[in-house]
Amino acid sequence: MRGRLLLSLLGVLLALFGSTFLLPLFAGLLLGEPREQVAWLYGLPLLLSVGGGSLLYFQFRSDEELRDREAFALVSVAWLLFAVFGAIPYVMAGDMASSDGEPLMVYDLTLAEAYFESISGLTTTGATVFDSSVANGTTDDGYFAAPKSLLLWRSQSQWLGGMGIIVLATVVLSRLLGGGIQVLRAEMPGTGVTRVKPQMAQTARLLWGLYAGLTVVEMMLLRFVGELPLYDAVCTAFSNLSTGGFSPQAGSIGAYDSGLVEGIVIAFMLLAGINFVLLYGFFISLRRNDEQRLLRGWQHLWTSGEFRYYLSFVGIAISLVVIGLWAPLRGNGWTFGEALRPALFQVVSILTGTGFTSQDYGNWAVAAQFVLLLLMFIGGCAGSTTGGLKIIRIEIMLKALWRELFLVVHPRAVRKLRLGATVLDETLVRNVAVFFFIYIILFLTGALVLLYLEPGWGLVDAMAASIACLSNVGPGLGAVGPGTSYAGLSSGTLSVLSLLMWLGRLEIITGLLLFFPGTYRD
Repeated sequence: MRGRLLLSLLGVLLALFGSTFLLPLFAGLLLGEPREQVAWLYGLPLLLSVGGGSLLYFQFRSDEELRDREAFALVSVAWLLFAVFGAIPYVMAGDMASSDGEPLMVYDLTLAEAYFESISGLTTTGATVFDSSVANGTTDDGYFAAPKSLLLWRSQSQWLGGMGIIVLATVVLSRLLGGGIQVLRAEMPGTGVTRVKPQMAQTARLLWGLYAGLTVVEMMLLRFVGELPLYDAVCTAFSNLSTGGFSPQAGSIGAYDSGLVEGIVIAFMLLAGINFVLLYGFFISLRRNDEQRLLRGWQHLWTSGEFRYYLSFVGIAISLVVIGLWAPLRGNGWTFGEALRPALFQVVSILTGTGFTSQDYGNWAVAAQFVLLLLMFIGGCAGSTTGGLKIIRIEIMLKALWRELFLVVHPRAVRKLRLGATVLDETLVRNVAVFFFIYIILFLTGALVLLYLEPGWGLVDAMAASIACLSNVGPGLGAVGPGTSYAGLSSGTLSVLSLLMWLGRLEIITGLLLFFPGTYRD
């Protein structure tokens, strides 16, 4: 492990991250927030991160090429460090007073709570310690009682974490070292990275261009079709494309009470759950001057087995939730259509790990809640902004299970596993099986530790909190359901949940390598 190289590259990433504080800084000024407060909230972390990052880069500058395990370490440490600087505005806002002497933010966060909120944003989890139920916890128009620029920063941090600050940095890293592909692999280990273009920098630019373009389109639709205020449209689009789920409104998407807004959000949650390389191919097909281009684009998506599984999971889950809602409540006047709308929204939101809510599903029938709990494990497609196990791994394990049953009946047969026309290497199948095992162990261990740290919790509370953070979903069930928050938990509990979010965002293996002694041996 070459420490100088890692410190140099960490400096580059930290300086890039620091520059992102410019948006909430200018937004705060445009929104009429006091200049001095805005300067402190975002100017201080900007100067610290850009200055510290530049110092690291020039002090330890190295021309060596990045190796795989060093890329894994770089990603893991960078994510933890970004959350430290991202937490500074949350800490400072709680200690500041507005011009009339009132607190700038009613949520006076501890260091553990501020770090939790920060890493929840950067990992696109969407779990929050902002408690709208406290006195004056919301404004008259339903926003969390915090500076609007800070609520924008929450959503922006999710947008940055969605496709990955690290992937964006491959444009710079590939020019410095020619090592961009290692960094991207560190973000999505075990899923196979397909290059759109031969050069990694080109791939990063294309995917970020697609990501940014979809974000702008959703902003426009929310603003002009959904008729949301521009501020709400920007925050919602930032959180939606990243499958993050932070909303400036305490009531999340349900606060708008609009079928149009819900429809737009659902469409873009579904898009964000698809492999972005696959999406890129779809939109390239639409650019052809051909009457059949829409059909060709759909055929391009349909050739992916993972995409077909994705739609199947969505369809099956919606059916199960609708039955769970409508069957026991039809005597209370619910129609099938009334059950379908919230079921569709929450299934897509939970499966993609977005965590937006249109209703408090903690009050739903237990069967419907259990379906949502299962969806928290699954996640979307590999190469998307979602968390969870990822559908491609589930597809591989289901095919492996079918093969084992076949071989029991036909022990002399030779049967290869395939994804489409590709024959899978048995090493990949083994890696996926190991990932499943580690994932379940972490989930159970996290739930057990939470039960010790929070004696008042029940089994559902601990299990839901563990999987909601490990899968980067955000809201869970019970004590951390959509009608509540993670406020009031002990520092130990928040630290454990922050660790689970970090591991889940880095696909577990990348993060665990930091604790493996062999990582540091040359």
